[in-house]
Amino acid sequence: YEWEFGLESKFFKNRLGFEASYYTNRVEDQILETTMPSSSGARGILMNVGELRNRGMEFSIYGTPIQTKDWIWDVRGNFAWNKNKVTKLAEGINTLQHRNEDNGSLYLYSKVGEPMGDFYALAPAKDDHGRNIINSDGLYKLTDTPVKVGNAMPKLVGGFASTLTYKNFSLDASFDYRIGGAIMNMPYQYLMGRGSLESSMKFRDAAHGGQTYYLDANNRPVPYNGTQGPNGQKIYDNGMILDGVKEDGTTNDIMVAADKYYHWTYNWGGWDPSGPTYYSHSVFDNSYVKLRELSLTYNLPSSLTSKFNCKNLQLSVYGRNLFYIYKNLPDFDAEATDGTSWISQTVIGGSTATTRSFGVSLRASF
Repeated sequence: YEWEFGLESKFFKNRLGFEASYYTNRVEDQILETTMPSSSGARGILMNVGELRNRGMEFSIYGTPIQTKDWIWDVRGNFAWNKNKVTKLAEGINTLQHRNEDNGSLYLYSKVGEPMGDFYALAPAKDDHGRNIINSDGLYKLTDTPVKVGNAMPKLVGGFASTLTYKNFSLDASFDYRIGGAIMNMPYQYLMGRGSLESSMKFRDAAHGGQTYYLDANNRPVPYNGTQGPNGQKIYDNGMILDGVKEDGTTNDIMVAADKYYHWTYNWGGWDPSGPTYYSHSVFDNSYVKLRELSLTYNLPSSLTSKFNCKNLQLSVYGRNLFYIYKNLPDFDAEATDGTSWISQTVIGGSTATTRSFGVSLRASF
């Protein structure tokens, strides 16, 4: 059930124009996927449940800043903004579970009164002043239950493009962008724990910010500067002190070895509040700007194409999915998600990286 209104206008002999629209809709009997116990014979089911409200705005602008005998420059851009809210689910249900990763380490929920696609996971617990609480082992104390750590819905999506034409040549570039919308990076979670990513080098040694220490009789790191400990102990240079406060409210000064931190806090199984492993530090804002396509085209002159009754003949070289100008997601492709539905696109799992392609094309019209 939807209503929409918009406006389209052009100026300066069509060299500048825009289109704008605003809409609001209500979707009843929304088809959503929810998880099920494997003992039932299936892991998920599609159900007609609930009611979803959307409101949003779409805007595009286009123009020709340069138009001469030999040169033409066309530019265009657009954005789309949408905000949704789950207003009702099946009778007696306030929460719909879309995903359950690693035995309860991370959940994807839709809750009544909230937008679709909230991520829930254990996270570092904070005191009344918003400071991280550090346990006696030097690692983060975790929340007692999973808390909201992000939402999968982007705040803004769109693109912009430019076409520059000089006589029979044209250069075309198109870009995509996305602002906001969280994504769970599962390979990042596991590989950080195993020290397989460059990101996990921080504090691994003195060259990467590690502090020096020796081990006491209980194998606890003791911060120390020197070539050997007071009793000749070996000096290590992979110490780190997490930012936060101890449970008594004093500034944390407990040192922990970097290899222990990565192996214990990143890994499989962030479902136990008494343990150090959690998944919220692998949920990222998935904002990016990407060069989607770049092409150079030559239109063969009519004096040549007319010889074989061809109206137009174009020769192009192109590249697609070329590179990111900016992305917030570390180490992995922001679009290498698990599938095509919005639910599967919230997690980077076992997918390979997306491909970059190059080609040559010849187009003719008669």
